[in-house]
Amino acid sequence: MSDEAIERFFGEYAERYMTFDAEAIAAVYEVPFLAVREGRPIHLGDHAAVLEHLTVLMDAYREAGAARATIADLHVHRLDATSVVATVRWNALSDNGAILRDFTTSYHLLRQERGDWRVLSYTYHHG
Repeated sequence: MSDEAIERFFGEYAERYMTFDAEAIAAVYEVPFLAVREGRPIHLGDHAAVLEHLTVLMDAYREAGAARATIADLHVHRLDATSVVATVRWNALSDNGAILRDFTTSYHLLRQERGDWRVLSYTYHHG
């Protein structure tokens, strides 16, 4: 397991996210899923709930004019051979490259037997 593998995962995640395809992103989330935003737990019990949650978030980025997301910083904390907590500082950019949002999110990831990563939960760093 390398930081490069995690960086590739999030690079692909960002590309899919910015196509505003909630289904493509939901496909890498485990259910049930836990999101933490602004200090509040959001329990998403099934695929439909995860899909709805992601759609709302993606719509907000689209309405803000986001066209691309980049990884500004990445820290990976290995928990064991198959589990990591990755903290990503993201920049959401407009078509002309202006930073629209600069934010940080930590993700708990689990590597499946076939080697692909799944998102178990995330915490949006608020304030």
